[in-house]
Amino acid sequence: MAKKVKLGTKWVGEGEPMYIIAEGGLTNWGDIELAKKQVDAAMAAGADCIKFQAQTTEALVSKKVDPYWYSRLKYKELSWDNLRELRDYCDVRNIDFFVTAHTDVDLDFLDKELNIPFVKVGSGESINYDFLKNVGSRGKPVVISLGLHMTDEEVLKSIKTLEDAGTKDIVVLHCNTVYPTPPEINHLSYITHLKKLLPDYPIGYSDHTVGWHIPLASVALGARVLEKHLSFDKSDMRSFDCPGSCTPEDQKLMVKQIREVEAALAQPTDLRKQKIENARLWAQQSIVAGKAISAGTKITRDLLMFKRPGKGGLAPDMAEKIIGKTTNAPIEEDEQIQLEHLT
Repeated sequence: MAKKVKLGTKWVGEGEPMYIIAEGGLTNWGDIELAKKQVDAAMAAGADCIKFQAQTTEALVSKKVDPYWYSRLKYKELSWDNLRELRDYCDVRNIDFFVTAHTDVDLDFLDKELNIPFVKVGSGESINYDFLKNVGSRGKPVVISLGLHMTDEEVLKSIKTLEDAGTKDIVVLHCNTVYPTPPEINHLSYITHLKKLLPDYPIGYSDHTVGWHIPLASVALGARVLEKHLSFDKSDMRSFDCPGSCTPEDQKLMVKQIREVEAALAQPTDLRKQKIENARLWAQQSIVAGKAISAGTKITRDLLMFKRPGKGGLAPDMAEKIIGKTTNAPIEEDEQIQLEHLT
């Protein structure tokens, strides 16, 4: 069985509730006040954590090679001061806070200055082995998304790189770096495969599909962590994250339904036994007289019927035991037949 990993204030692994991450991502457009509203929405929905991104754009994108991509990202950047403020705000709002580091310089800031409790490696950096060595050397728990991995060999190499560098607590997220991800290419069953490939580590799911029915299915497949984007307008095309995101109201419903699915998957309790016993009282059938029966009549199968409720009567499986017995009193049509009616 995979060991448990502590993320923030909670443990992740078998027997623990799914750790739900609201991904603030870039859909706050670098606006600290909007980012705080994301915190509020995540907390109100019952998510365990809110995640942001640290991307010093100059260190992430070559302005010379792709000036358009640089300009598309630069204005959405949350400053380090913004991230400090958001960390403190999350403390007040009582929700776990963490940040994806996309560059070495941001990783150093998050580790040494913000002292984040664990490190998130996004799909873009998940096959950058030099970066993974830097992450692993911090010795903190790591959550890694596999959105760019194409083979088991690549997956195992990324995990081994983290392990060899010094990280032993790893949570692995199935992911597709396609925005939004069409269901037919999502390959959700890969969660089951990863559980076999990496039996020592909890497996989760980072979702980019439209809606939240596929994340609900990931719960049933055993995902222990879920990451889902949070935005205020799913039609806003300034970010690829928006179409596959949850609005605050969506997120409330998603979290509620995840907890309900978890409850439905749990082992039965004494309460279930009690509820079923209560249901038997009205839903189960009992043996009744199919027509009026006189005293001194020998019971035959054609005299019996099975009707609700079960309460107070003989169960249908008692029919073979009373056939052939003789009534010692008259029994009205539809009346439950009792053992005291028979000799």
